[in-house]
Amino acid sequence: MPGRTFAFYLSGLLHTSDTVRRALAVGPVIADRYASSVMACHAAVNRVRLDQVRELITPFWSYLVAPDVTFYLVSSATSLRKRMRTKRDVKQDDIDLFDVPGRLDKLQENFAAVAETDPSAVLLTTDGRSPDELADAVITYLEDRRAPTDRH
Repeated sequence: MPGRTFAFYLSGLLHTSDTVRRALAVGPVIADRYASSVMACHAAVNRVRLDQVRELITPFWSYLVAPDVTFYLVSSATSLRKRMRTKRDVKQDDIDLFDVPGRLDKLQENFAAVAETDPSAVLLTTDGRSPDELADAVITYLEDRRAPTDRH
């Protein structure tokens, strides 16, 4: 397993956790790409088993800030291709998603496996939804969680 690549992503994850911890003292935090992304992406890109990546992260797990909610955006390959055609900042990882045989399938499989064991997981299907509709779905979910329950 490419150790330097994993160390780079792990250091980013630890730094993000420190940043989140400080920001939580001020108010709620929304982060993009946290531990689930590191696990799913690293395993897919480096063609290693997800359990190997989990094992590498395990010693650091208690240090990481645990999210209240993790939204997993689930998309079909067709919908994802359509969205990628409108993306302005296409990177090599974006291109490889479709050009490297099996990459997209493995990545989707990894995210599904990570979500299955994530107590904070909320799956949102992106197909047929605009970015604004997805943002509304996230906001509605979070507002519903914070709403006081009716105790009549």
